[in-house]
Amino acid sequence: MGERLAALLPARGPARGLVWVAFVDSVGTGFFLAGSAVFYTRGIGMAPEQVGIGFAVASIVGFLLTVPLGVLSDRLGARRTLVGMHLWRAAWTAAMPFAVTFPLFLVVGTMQTIGDCGAIPASRSLVSAAAGEERTRVSAYMRSWRNIGFTVGASLTAPLLTADTWTAYASIAFANAVAYLFAAWFVARMKVTTVPRRVEGGVWRVEVPRAVRDLPYLALTVQSALLMMHVSVLSVGLPLWVAGLPGVPAALISVLVVVNTLLAASLQVRFADIGETTAAGRGAFVRSGLALALTCLLVAATRWATGSVVLVVALLLLAVLALTAGEMWEAAGSWTLSYRFAAPDREGEYMSVASLAPILQGVVGSVVLTSGVIAHGATGWVVLAGVFAVLTLTAAPLARWLERSSAVGRAARATAAVAPPGAPALVVPERP
Repeated sequence: MGERLAALLPARGPARGLVWVAFVDSVGTGFFLAGSAVFYTRGIGMAPEQVGIGFAVASIVGFLLTVPLGVLSDRLGARRTLVGMHLWRAAWTAAMPFAVTFPLFLVVGTMQTIGDCGAIPASRSLVSAAAGEERTRVSAYMRSWRNIGFTVGASLTAPLLTADTWTAYASIAFANAVAYLFAAWFVARMKVTTVPRRVEGGVWRVEVPRAVRDLPYLALTVQSALLMMHVSVLSVGLPLWVAGLPGVPAALISVLVVVNTLLAASLQVRFADIGETTAAGRGAFVRSGLALALTCLLVAATRWATGSVVLVVALLLLAVLALTAGEMWEAAGSWTLSYRFAAPDREGEYMSVASLAPILQGVVGSVVLTSGVIAHGATGWVVLAGVFAVLTLTAAPLARWLERSSAVGRAARATAAVAPPGAPALVVPERP
């Protein structure tokens, strides 16, 4: 077992440090999330509808502040920003047990979410600084250990939930806060230099971030978000679908989730070993769309196989295998292309735009799966399969658009660098 776990670690150095940060962070997060529903309702006395409103408000604020926090990462440096975000998360998570009124819950939950949103682009920028051309592979290592960490953390929560006391529930939040403190300590000790971005004249101006105006990069974020609906398929679609199948035990839902988690943790690095080229990222997106389309068709087929529970279970297991493959190829493609086409001097800013994909998926995915797919039965799954199939056709045009846009940007920067003072600037075509 020790050798197998060692195989999931990169070589010694800053990249391995980032893996440990991801693991510690996810242990605390998994520990908290596994008991969060009970913590909010029984621990601090929030009604379920109050929890829902709080999550909605926090998500909206986090979405709006993600890009500004990415800009902040460029200005302060990724390592310094990430340390600050982990400390911020620790403070507000530790405050959560005392948020016993709805206004306090709203404020503390929103502040906590802001820290989560700020940590993502800073972490991705730090990966780029620490791993260089191995950033996709290192991202895969980190994802594998996040899966392991979530599993470890979630498995440790049960004793505190059975105690059913305020102290036990508060301990869930305090343990998560301690995990964030350790993550901050690990990052602070890392020997990685991240230089804050300099600006002309040393004066920062308020402006619309370049990444927000980069239409091809925004299209990449949307493509990633749509393929990332595999998250909602696993967490919302499959559980609701399995619960409605006659004769199929509800325990199968947990089995499917465990199969997905174990495979993702053990195979993500292999799936991400595709290189850092545009063609590699495009190919990963195509394979992801095909695998996810197959997933939906297999799930739809269970509606006509309800006469045999064994056949239904077999189809669902095959669907989860295809889903997991699609998930891992989507991750590899997103990492490769988002890093490749991020402006080197604004990496935090571009990573913040890329990190909007899971937020968009969270907003759209659950609605699509509940109101669209589940509500229309097998037909809904077939239609969703068609959506994923169409996404395989958009991957190549998107890659060409990104390449053309990147070439225009490089030409403009090169012209600005070599043009003598007072010389007329070369006119370059606008981005498509």
